[in-house]
Amino acid sequence: MPVLPRDLSLRLDDLGGLLDDPAPLRHAAVLAPLLSEETPGEGPRLLLIERAGNLRAHAGQLAFPGGKPEPDDPDLAATALREAWEEVGLPPGQVTVLGRLRPVPVPTGFLIIPYVGLVDGPFEPRPQAGEVTAILTPSLRRLSDPSVYRFVGERTWQGTRYELHEFQIHHPPLWGATARIVHDLLHRLDLAPPRPAVAPEE
Repeated sequence: MPVLPRDLSLRLDDLGGLLDDPAPLRHAAVLAPLLSEETPGEGPRLLLIERAGNLRAHAGQLAFPGGKPEPDDPDLAATALREAWEEVGLPPGQVTVLGRLRPVPVPTGFLIIPYVGLVDGPFEPRPQAGEVTAILTPSLRRLSDPSVYRFVGERTWQGTRYELHEFQIHHPPLWGATARIVHDLLHRLDLAPPRPAVAPEE
């Protein structure tokens, strides 16, 4: 049964670490909220949202709460917490931000900075009308199940080579930038599902 290691914060990138200038991209921030166990034996859960189908960007996709920084946000961690409050009703005071995951560039022009937050106590999500269609809370155990995971291959974008992952936990599946963030988190928790074996070339 997956459990959160006591040294989880040490497995993440330091909150105080400097971020490189994202130019020509712009920074955005998301929060990966870790929730307590709901079903016995399933372990901690991860909160995801399904974005509304009428949005201009990433419509209908699974994502983490997040978005662009506002002038009043003191830093990007505050951006992630504010967006989680606006999109799913998660009080910022109920979240302990433990650290960051690897930045993820996306073709829409942003460099996403993912923050991992531990949610203290019970929490009943409230989806933001017009932007969030559904809220999913898959367990880390389910996300680490090889039967729902698919390695899609590697791509190069703007000179950077990266891996593509897919998790068949919903329709549509979890894919793209969010799947890369989830895989990064699972890897740091020693829970990443193994890649399917590739037959040697003849």
